[in-house]
Amino acid sequence: MGCEPTKIIKVMNQLDQKQLLYLKKNYFTANQKTLCKKFEQYGGTFTFKVEDEKYKLTYDQSKAYTNFVFNQNHMKHRGGIMNRGAGPLIQDKYNKINYTEENLIYQLDKKNKNK
Repeated sequence: MGCEPTKIIKVMNQLDQKQLLYLKKNYFTANQKTLCKKFEQYGGTFTFKVEDEKYKLTYDQSKAYTNFVFNQNHMKHRGGIMNRGAGPLIQDKYNKINYTEENLIYQLDKKNKNK
């Protein structure tokens, strides 16, 4: 009765468009982005690295699958209570912060929290 190491099985999950764009922007090389365009039409498979771990991306019949597990916090632009109503700021998409606006949001949230 020896203790055998367990194998982690990675399941291929279907990607939506936002997840695929996130992978292209943050993890793919220029060559892999070109392969994505080709594979969207013809299908195919390639591997990519995230923090020294290899993941697999597969295109099949205009759908993309990967065994990379998404953390939903990566997909959000900003958290907090205040809602601007006009969607995320352009500067939020590029991880740049308008500090005067950020301080105003913080003060309003703090004031609403104290009520």
